[in-house]
Amino acid sequence: MARDTALEQEVVPVMADSRVCGKILIVDDEKSIGNYISALLQKNGHQTRAVTSGFDAIAVAAEGWPDLVILDLVMADMDGFETARRLKSNPRTAHVPVVMLTVLGDRESRLRGLEIGAEDFLTKPIDPAELVIRVRNLLRLKEYGDFLSNMNLLLDRQVRQKTAELRGCHIETIFALARVVEFKDHETAQHISRIAHLSRVMAELLGMAPGYTESIFYASAMHDIGKVVVPQSVLLKPGPLTPEEMALVHRHPEAGAEILASHAASPFLTMGAEVAASHHECWDGTGYPHNISGDRIPLSGRIVLLCDRYDTLRSKRPYKEAKCHEEAVRILTVGDGRSDPGHFDPDVLAAFRRFNGRLEEIFETNATLQ
Repeated sequence: MARDTALEQEVVPVMADSRVCGKILIVDDEKSIGNYISALLQKNGHQTRAVTSGFDAIAVAAEGWPDLVILDLVMADMDGFETARRLKSNPRTAHVPVVMLTVLGDRESRLRGLEIGAEDFLTKPIDPAELVIRVRNLLRLKEYGDFLSNMNLLLDRQVRQKTAELRGCHIETIFALARVVEFKDHETAQHISRIAHLSRVMAELLGMAPGYTESIFYASAMHDIGKVVVPQSVLLKPGPLTPEEMALVHRHPEAGAEILASHAASPFLTMGAEVAASHHECWDGTGYPHNISGDRIPLSGRIVLLCDRYDTLRSKRPYKEAKCHEEAVRILTVGDGRSDPGHFDPDVLAAFRRFNGRLEEIFETNATLQ
């Protein structure tokens, strides 16, 4: 009960107090009128500042001082309409309520003021009681509006914080999954990092949106997760593989897709399953495991195929020596009997032909990453 009472003590005074006080800016080129309105409002607990031009009003409002502006329409340098228009067109002051001073029966001015965005009107000569009531009501509305805005900001901040936390968990999960294969092949850690960077750059070169390039960075790191089903003796075999051993290797795309699809709690894991399944499929239909071709292969798989092939050529393996950048480019763009240009999406290959220096830079930068 004590806790509930404390909460009520915090909330009830704010909600029940009918005497809402605020900071009021009065704009009238007749100084006596400004002083008169100031005196009336100060008697009711408000803070006031009186200025005699629209330019001064805009300067004061830009400081974030007023909670409300009382604005005369007829002024010498800048009339009330233009002053109100400038206040309402500035995001920093657009939320500040504006009360316009008009003469009785001036319907045209009221309509024009409403079009600009004025919240209320007072007629001259000013009725003190009406002035106090209208100011109080507008301040209360602004107070509620500010409260809602602050709550929206708080909720937005909390949502973004939770989203960032979930994203961080997804990324940690991704790299934890990807590094499972390290227990069988210590070269994989470097390969994983390079493929992630190479795939993101290739997606950027193809003009993909930032969201896609970020997704493929994390998704491509999981392309070989399915190799957990391949015996270490096969992965590290220095000589040619037997047909039976090759069949085991050809299982890893589907195995990886099954592992990731069953845990696809984020867009990264969803694309990861897509990459795992398709990164050995070739544009001309000669790849594996399903021999699909052309646009039937997801773009992510087409990108990772070329990046994976480039990195493999550049890397030392138990069954081969590493090749230099120039030789790797020649093999991918011309062919060597095992690799053929027809394996690759023509657009991906064209980007590689033109910008392969970017991939060389990434490989060299990450060549010794542990």
